[in-house]
Amino acid sequence: MAGRALRWLSVLTLVGVLAAAAAAAVALAVLRYSPSQALQAFNERGPVEILGHAFRRLEGHPRLERVLHPPLIWLYGRFVREPAGALRDLGKGVRPQGLTPQRYDERGVPLPALPGGAAALGVAGQRAAPLAKLLANAAEIMAAVAAAQPGDVLEIAPGRHALPNTLQTRAGGRPDAPITLRAARAGTVTLEVRQVEGVVVSHPYWIFENLAWKGLCRADDECEHAFHVVGGARATVVRNNHFADFSAHLKINGHSGQFPDDGLLQYSTLANTRPRKGHLPVALVDLVGASGWQLLDNRVEGFVKDGGDGVSYGMFMKGAGQGGRIERNVVVCTPSVVRQPGLRLGISIGDGGTGAPYCRDKRCDFEHDRALVANNVVAHCNDAGIDIAKGRAALVVHNTLVNTQGILLRNPPSDARVLNNVLDSRLRQRAGTTVTAEADNRRTGDLSSWLADADALDLRWRDAPAPVATPAEVPLDFCGRRRAALSEPGAGAAAACAAQ
Repeated sequence: MAGRALRWLSVLTLVGVLAAAAAAAVALAVLRYSPSQALQAFNERGPVEILGHAFRRLEGHPRLERVLHPPLIWLYGRFVREPAGALRDLGKGVRPQGLTPQRYDERGVPLPALPGGAAALGVAGQRAAPLAKLLANAAEIMAAVAAAQPGDVLEIAPGRHALPNTLQTRAGGRPDAPITLRAARAGTVTLEVRQVEGVVVSHPYWIFENLAWKGLCRADDECEHAFHVVGGARATVVRNNHFADFSAHLKINGHSGQFPDDGLLQYSTLANTRPRKGHLPVALVDLVGASGWQLLDNRVEGFVKDGGDGVSYGMFMKGAGQGGRIERNVVVCTPSVVRQPGLRLGISIGDGGTGAPYCRDKRCDFEHDRALVANNVVAHCNDAGIDIAKGRAALVVHNTLVNTQGILLRNPPSDARVLNNVLDSRLRQRAGTTVTAEADNRRTGDLSSWLADADALDLRWRDAPAPVATPAEVPLDFCGRRRAALSEPGAGAAAACAAQ
């Protein structure tokens, strides 16, 4: 009986493979690919992107859909897998214990903070200062933000506060006297947003700390941004905030020739509780044209787009800015059901491109110059984990990619140094792009032989590869520890990092 069952299983498997192959052949015909074009497409675009394109092209052909969808879905399932169980925290995103006080360098650029004890929560020592203001309700929050002056500390009382309108800054702070809007402790204050934007920041040196922002609109497209950082809002700091249920949680762009450069997003959690239904772009950090932003130590999770083109991103920088840093983040395209429709990319330099009027140089010959993408953990994406689309002189180094379609140089004239990454897919480049130093990347079809439980984000080494030379541009690892001259490839996420 067992032998007969195995024979039947083998026959059914063979039938499934043949049906999927036939479906793929017909789909390629529908896409009007010759065999040579199909081979080039699979090399440059990868099977998941090709299959996604096939699904879209089959729309409106009901007879073909009925025949081809089941085997194409089966084939699609061969290239993606589902996460098993809960994912580890890894010490990124909101830290319940708060962060060390915010500081600035001599140029007025915000410096990264560290998780700190209760005594180091924000600017806790200023609570009794004359400028401190305690805000009991939404009306007081609205009025205080509109009237704030340099040095003000606006502390919101614990509870849920429904904002009746978008918060608008009216004045800026200074590096020695920033304006702070905060909760005393993370997890105690939720600001409910029922309009397109939660807050518009258009003035410099504001700090937003320990707050939760919740989108509660009737239709998803009505809750577009929790934060819109625009124009002259230089050195905006968003730290230890929790964002849920927006299309683009943090939108950053220019206005009237000004760009909000040198901002900092750190130790924040950006997530959606369900797929976003609508046509607006879904990119949890959407940066256009601004330079010098630091996106550090965040957790970005769950960005499925159910509508429009179906393409979504965790973080991107585009629009001809320069010098952006995306470091030490955990980006999980979806913590479950990777096989959902649509395409999800983790981190992108360039996105799908920017219209010339919105570019910093009004041309966008490149989308971002000298971006650093380092020490990130990117997981469970059915498209590229890291995507370079018209990025110039990008450095992609010491990242760990789990269950993604790898690293992609997508649109010319992209060029990047790509080294010391660990991934279970591959590095792909399309015609007209340039990759250097790719020889140091460590690729395997199954990370479980190297890592304790990669799919659950338990990234402790089972059997570490040989150490590699540490680039001077990346002196720290995923946990903020200094690397030796020779260090492990990948992000270097040891178990101790989760204890931060």
